Amino acid sequence: MLQIMRINAISGVAWIATIFCALQVGCVTHARGRWCPPNMAAPDPSAAPRSGCFGVMPCAATLELIEPGNAVPIPTSQPGVEPADLPPRLPSGEGFWRNPNLNVGPQRLPAVEPQPPSPLPGGQQWAEPIMPQPRPIPAGPTRSGPVAEIEIPDPPKEDQLLLAESYYAMAVDADKRVEERAMSLYLDAIIGAWDYLESAPAEDDISMKTGRAWVIYHSSLARLIHIAAATKRFERNIRIKIPETYGFRVLEIEYAGFAWRADEFDEWNVVGEYHSKYLLHHYKRNGLGVPLVIVRNRRPDDQFLPVRTPFNATAVLRPLDVEVRDDCADPAPNPETHVERLVGTLQLFNPDEFDDVDFRDCQTKLAADWTALFAYMLSHPQPELQRASHHGLAEPEPAGLFMLEPHQPGRIPIVFVHGLLSAPYTWAAMANELYAFPELHKRYEIWAFQYPTDEPFLESAAVLRRQLDGAVHCSDPKGTDPALDNMVVVGHSMGGLIAKLLAADSGNTLWQHAAFVPIEEVVAPKDIRIRLQQSFFFSAMPYVKEVVYIATPHEGSSWARRCLGQATSMVIEGIEHRETKHREVVNANPAAFREELRRRPPTSIDLLEPDSMILKGIYQLDVAPGVSEHSIIGRGWWSIHDGASDGVVPVKSARLPGVESEVMVTATHTHLNKHPGAICEVMRILKEHADQLPWVQPHLVGQCAQD
Repeated sequence: MLQIMRINAISGVAWIATIFCALQVGCVTHARGRWCPPNMAAPDPSAAPRSGCFGVMPCAATLELIEPGNAVPIPTSQPGVEPADLPPRLPSGEGFWRNPNLNVGPQRLPAVEPQPPSPLPGGQQWAEPIMPQPRPIPAGPTRSGPVAEIEIPDPPKEDQLLLAESYYAMAVDADKRVEERAMSLYLDAIIGAWDYLESAPAEDDISMKTGRAWVIYHSSLARLIHIAAATKRFERNIRIKIPETYGFRVLEIEYAGFAWRADEFDEWNVVGEYHSKYLLHHYKRNGLGVPLVIVRNRRPDDQFLPVRTPFNATAVLRPLDVEVRDDCADPAPNPETHVERLVGTLQLFNPDEFDDVDFRDCQTKLAADWTALFAYMLSHPQPELQRASHHGLAEPEPAGLFMLEPHQPGRIPIVFVHGLLSAPYTWAAMANELYAFPELHKRYEIWAFQYPTDEPFLESAAVLRRQLDGAVHCSDPKGTDPALDNMVVVGHSMGGLIAKLLAADSGNTLWQHAAFVPIEEVVAPKDIRIRLQQSFFFSAMPYVKEVVYIATPHEGSSWARRCLGQATSMVIEGIEHRETKHREVVNANPAAFREELRRRPPTSIDLLEPDSMILKGIYQLDVAPGVSEHSIIGRGWWSIHDGASDGVVPVKSARLPGVESEVMVTATHTHLNKHPGAICEVMRILKEHADQLPWVQPHLVGQCAQD
């Protein structure tokens, strides 16, 4: 009984210690971002649908009522209110906005007549609903004579905007009532707004009406895509079928600049409101289109790709010309048939490859939101990473290298290696900053290594070496891409030690710090001998040219020997099959191993103790010639025992002789790799490394197919 109580007490203390350490080191046990649906643009009250009893039906578009999902946040244009996505208002007080990027001239706004007080509750106004003016078509053959050609002038552009307002108001109302016709009404609103924008005269300033037309266009497109994705209206990702009375209206889908095929666009998420304290800045570009985050699910034959791969896209819907739409229309549809009418093209652009798109025979900026990708990652953790962060101590997850997208020739891989009790998401802030700078983003691509804490990091380093070999061979079988021979490895905390093990030759140094006899004299099963050989004997990887250490304990950390570290280590070591094999090998070789290996299977925390012989052996290793080392050290903490430190790793332990650069940052251990000072230093290293290499324009591995 006393033995059971003792075990339970130790287990309880260990798990409390584990939770505390997880909070200190930043493990990902929950979503670290907030991905919320935004408010849709409210329809114009004068264009609201008519009620049979009380006149105009109020149709406020709120988040709770219409449930816009992940719709794009587009503010409402109102007199005296400056939308965030439009240029600043002119100081002269005129009724238009100045936009140097668009070639549209100023247009003054008509005076608004004040409305008399309303006798209705809530101040509602009696009004006739705004109905679209019918567009006559050429008369067909009749019994009385040949075809009668009738010339009908196009409606004024003001009527096109009123038409778009009416359709948008009806669409929001139908959307609120969860009616299927909402998609068709949103499409009509898009067409009306697009026709208005195309017919507007060239101006240097955006009028209030033009700004409102853009609001209707983007808000309707965001909601249309969201509903189409939710109701599975995408047909093999090559077109969208929108139901109407006698059939379907069809939007063809075109893709430009992606490394993925059309059938790999598995989930469509319209960018909405999001927030994460782990992202320092929000990088976006205003322009034409609706930003999206597309998710690709892993295929059975995929290598080095996560279960869910998100990437950025921007959607632009281009309706067909009015004449073409009229030619496609059936003036007298047969109720017994279903007609499919092509009405436009939905274009998806990769915002990393395209800065501008065509509009009205000129170039205009393409909208983009680069931070949304990382906000989505933080708010939707990968299933395997969530399991690893919750159970990585007691239920080991396999180590793995993964890419955010297939390797693009000419782009240099940055290999991020996280620290103890952490996950690759700890690099989101740094990756967000990297994506925001085109001169770096076009030169680099992100790879990340996930490994379980229960394994000794010597074994994790061996896994990473094998997987890097496989990734390079898979990405460049002929060995013609020089970018793969110039990798940069960035390691945080214990990840820095793994990074060093990629760039150094072990020789016999590590084994001599672990055993007294040559490895050939060790009696062990074949699988154990292979693991020992791979962990203690290796050569520097020829691909690695730069290593960046962030808060790396080269000489250990006193936290590893304190009660919290020991308690966590006891939880990690409690894997029965490993202990059984370890005892068998030790019993078969009673005088072969040093005490560090003899007493129990060493954990990663054991290897971080300052008196660890294996850690001292790693410290003595020198990186291969031609490899540059850089240190980023935290000094946001001070204690009597350790002096200056980041709260976990003392400054004296993080310093390494012979590095090319060393930077001190006032930050704690958990936040050092997210600190602006550390991020700026990493970006400086990346820029200098890229400037030393000739740049070859990368080309896409695959083009999106439409069949």
